[in-house]
Amino acid sequence: MKICIDPGHGGSDPGATGNGLMEKILVLEIALRLKNYLLSNWQCEVKMTRETDMSVPLKDRSAIANAWGADFYFSVHCNGHTNQEVNGWESFVYTNSPQRTKNYQAAIHKAIWSFLSAYGTSNRGIKTANFQVLRETKMSAVLGEYLFVSGNIDSQLLRKTEIIDGMARATAEGIALALGLEKKDSEQGTPILGAPQASIAQAREWARNRNAHQRFIDIASFYWNYGKMIGIRPEVAYSQAAKETAFGHYGGAVDPAQNNWAGIKTRNASGDRQEDHETFSTPEDGVRAHFNHLAAYVGLIPIGEPHGRYLLVKSLPWAGTVRTVEELGGKWAPNLDYGKSIVRDYLTGLLATKASPEGD
Repeated sequence: MKICIDPGHGGSDPGATGNGLMEKILVLEIALRLKNYLLSNWQCEVKMTRETDMSVPLKDRSAIANAWGADFYFSVHCNGHTNQEVNGWESFVYTNSPQRTKNYQAAIHKAIWSFLSAYGTSNRGIKTANFQVLRETKMSAVLGEYLFVSGNIDSQLLRKTEIIDGMARATAEGIALALGLEKKDSEQGTPILGAPQASIAQAREWARNRNAHQRFIDIASFYWNYGKMIGIRPEVAYSQAAKETAFGHYGGAVDPAQNNWAGIKTRNASGDRQEDHETFSTPEDGVRAHFNHLAAYVGLIPIGEPHGRYLLVKSLPWAGTVRTVEELGGKWAPNLDYGKSIVRDYLTGLLATKASPEGD
């Protein structure tokens, strides 16, 4: 099944604006997360009309889907209104859409509203429209309007990563249900993306049990904060950091003062010396850089300004396609066992550790 995702607007066209929010940025984040949830969990192919903040002419959006031979097209938008009291989620199909497309719309709309109904916004309903991207696509097409950037309720929701991520996840589940997508075998690998499956307390206890340096124990909270912010499982990244730094003891080419928890090299590294590795200003900034580097592998938007090596990885043909920890072997490191080792020698033990809650 081939699914085309169209994040609306972009580049010189910001879309709806209000309350310091821009539609073009929000819809790209939703769409990227939607793509990753679909590819991580269901048997399908995904193509996006844009994956960066770039301009895409309206006529090209349907043309991209048509040329690719997509089976389904989903356009991601946010709404705007002059009245700040107007809030809510709504979906559209073309006015003369066949019943099959309307059935798809109903399933997707219901899945997204099942998530949003708990947050005080409104259900504005299932609608039809003569939008070009719905009219000109040759396959079933649905357009979603994810809340109002102008709304007094919705603008607060759209600032929250957990809402953006939840809407993307609900959309993926709705599309999968509507199209009858086959679930991927859970044994295929260990997902990098998703909510935490371990607590900070577990991570700290695990680190202590493995005789970690105190600096490594101290950064656990940063991993959980940034993991929840970007949508990458923090226990996966923390386990990788344990492997890369020997639980904060280091001992290799990287010096602890470099705050480099993932062995990230500089953009123009020519060897494996200390100067071939990035240096970050604080331990927290090093954690942020770790998640940004993983973002290049899995296809998420980085947090803040990315480092040079991130830009190098983004230029590689497989950038944004990695879904499991095991796939890091041969990409993050030359050793094909690299990702399997993170799971086998680190992550499994962390997840099995029992610890009392610490208020995280």
